[in-house]
Amino acid sequence: MTLSTAVTSAPATPAAVILAGPLDSFALPPAASAIPAPLSLQQLALPQNFGVLAGIKKAIVSVPIRKPSNQAYVRVRAGEDWRFQCAMLQLKEDGECYLVLPHLYTELANEVRPKVVYTGINRDGSVFLWPINAPGEDGRLDAWSESAHVAAQMAETHWIRLVANRTVGAYDVLEASQLAETPHWPDKSFEELVQIAFKGRVIEHLDHPIVKRLRGEI
Repeated sequence: MTLSTAVTSAPATPAAVILAGPLDSFALPPAASAIPAPLSLQQLALPQNFGVLAGIKKAIVSVPIRKPSNQAYVRVRAGEDWRFQCAMLQLKEDGECYLVLPHLYTELANEVRPKVVYTGINRDGSVFLWPINAPGEDGRLDAWSESAHVAAQMAETHWIRLVANRTVGAYDVLEASQLAETPHWPDKSFEELVQIAFKGRVIEHLDHPIVKRLRGEI
């Protein structure tokens, strides 16, 4: 009897594990970066002239006729070409102002006042016309108006605030020594600004509804 020899296969050597891709792709993830510090309010706040910085050009469709707010810093445009003296009628009920042609001044002397109108601007670029009483025929001027003219002259070179001082009967002028920004004046002429401000508010004859109302005719 022929004995068949049983051949026992030795266990196969495990195959090497083949890694696909570069070794550095299996590197451990980097440590988490530090949490950034929170932004301060100073970093987040928009400057007063943010419109200019963004290249925004504001269309001028309205020009108020008023004195400056007592809480706002303003500038006045220097030069005789940016002011004029006129006869103005101001309604005390609603504060509306009307230009009166010079030939009507005598007829309406009890209703109108000679004014000097300055061109003003706020820090946000809003333009306004600032009327201040002019001296009368006797050359006299009240303390309120005199101090307002001084303020307007100071505002040609500095940002100022106009604050009423009832104790002395005149305005206090506060100068902002830390504000060095240059006002960004609009590309409108003074005449154009006046035309916008007084559109529909020019008294050319005695039949004007405002005059007739003041005279009790309507």
